[in-house]
Amino acid sequence: MQARLLLSVTAAAVLAACARTPTLSERPVQSGVDGLSLFSAEAVLQDDWQHLPLRGKTDYSIATMDGRVAIRAVGAEGASALVRRVAVDVRSCPFVQWSWAVARLQDSADIREKAKEDVAASLFLLFGDPGLLIDPMPVPTLRYVWTNDAVPTGSVVDSPYLPGTVRSLVVESGTDRQGDWVTVRRNVLEDFELAFNRPPDGQIHAVALFTDNDQTRQPVEAYYEWARMACEE
Repeated sequence: MQARLLLSVTAAAVLAACARTPTLSERPVQSGVDGLSLFSAEAVLQDDWQHLPLRGKTDYSIATMDGRVAIRAVGAEGASALVRRVAVDVRSCPFVQWSWAVARLQDSADIREKAKEDVAASLFLLFGDPGLLIDPMPVPTLRYVWTNDAVPTGSVVDSPYLPGTVRSLVVESGTDRQGDWVTVRRNVLEDFELAFNRPPDGQIHAVALFTDNDQTRQPVEAYYEWARMACEE
């Protein structure tokens, strides 16, 4: 498995055109034959991502893996996210699907502990308007995670940094499928209720991608290809 860099550009450069925060009406998800697109690596320059550094930066770029265009995330002993606004009524379109891959993950990470809270790959769904994406307000957030096998698949983990606000659902753990493209499909309504013990209020206002290694300092590399909402089984 090899990755060939197509466009050597950091997320900050990709997002240079995002001088102001778009409103929800300006940046709805796009309809298509396969559902409502949350993002596509092939359309990254049009998707108006914001780069949100938390502690240093993750190196985000556009690359190919096995001939598929993806957003590549490589740990740089830092932590940062790519965030973009969407507008999804999950009561009408409750199913989320996405395609991702992990080439390297941190052996000693543990998302349950502050001192080890690194993740190989994760997809955030933000329920509620976070305001400015460069300095978002805390809103109920469901995070789908690929991590090591310290935390079993199916586990729900309350964030040690934002308890009660961000809750992670482990959908892939360990290295059994490391280096492979994996497509995931989840019922967001069911998963939110599992994580928060209540149904979600309103809609998804933003989506984020997040890979980091500021805690463990161990190599990590992930690829995000696309994500979309589906309205029917």
